[in-house]
Amino acid sequence: MRGTTLDVCLSALDHPDALGDTLRPAIEALLAQAGVSLYDIQQRAWTMPLIHLRSAFEVGDLPETPTTFIPVPDAESTVAARACAIACLAALNSDTISYGSENDGHLFVNLVPFPGEGEMAEKSKGSMRGHTDAVYFPVRGQVHELDDRIAPSPDFVCLSGLRNPDQTATTVMPLSDVLRQLSQDDIEELVKPQYVIRPQKTFTSGLKLIFGNRSPLARPMEGIQLLFEAGDGYWIRYSHSASDSDYDSAAATSAAKRFEQACLACSTAVVIAPGDILIVNNRLGLHGRGVVGGEAGGTSRWLLRTYGLDTRELNPAQRYPDSPYKLFP
Repeated sequence: MRGTTLDVCLSALDHPDALGDTLRPAIEALLAQAGVSLYDIQQRAWTMPLIHLRSAFEVGDLPETPTTFIPVPDAESTVAARACAIACLAALNSDTISYGSENDGHLFVNLVPFPGEGEMAEKSKGSMRGHTDAVYFPVRGQVHELDDRIAPSPDFVCLSGLRNPDQTATTVMPLSDVLRQLSQDDIEELVKPQYVIRPQKTFTSGLKLIFGNRSPLARPMEGIQLLFEAGDGYWIRYSHSASDSDYDSAAATSAAKRFEQACLACSTAVVIAPGDILIVNNRLGLHGRGVVGGEAGGTSRWLLRTYGLDTRELNPAQRYPDSPYKLFP
């Protein structure tokens, strides 16, 4: 950013794939000086549920904390946060992406307390239990149950810290730890396609706009698998709030309840300070948060969120032709 105007930096953020390609060689060179390879980092990202980078970017003067998901205010600190997130994901062989059905397809969104009352305002300030993001979409390598145009959910959820005055913790539940709390019978139930998932609230209006209110793609889906065998372990697709518990099988219901209890028992707290970046593997870990204190706006808690995904196997129908980063739907 040194010697570059804010407008030029903002223009670069509109092309995250190119920006990531530009920034990654410098990261690779600095890692090599420390005796670490990009491969080492990538291996860690696919064996551990999180990477916490402390003081990854500088936070200077900031505007007041926004009170909506979008847009992200344009300031030097928010540009630094966004560019750093793009660079980190590029180092993990991931493109920085968004979905057209969530927050109008914006690449970065504000995670902040909302003003007023109502469900969304309460949800923005309350605690969140363990979940994976974009749970209505398939894991990478799988085809969506109803429409093969739908892109996979992200591999990584990237959170950049701008403000956290009350040191609200982000919680991460390592899937490997959670599964060690379960019996083999429970694991076998979670692998079966017998569960129900509905769209998470940030996607609901966008899916209805794209597919229509009566489309099956805007409603809960039955016959969903939550746990997937992957390599030497498992991947997860799960949300407490977006999953129904009215399963036909008593064994399936019991397995889901024990899974939820195990998540609570295996929760790790991470405080994202200003300048920190937290990258959560959306396949190997579930994430949530504690209660967000303070009033909306002002200097209240402010994180930026974006997604990372290995897009090499996507087909053209899973992308929007007018955007280098926005995926369908």
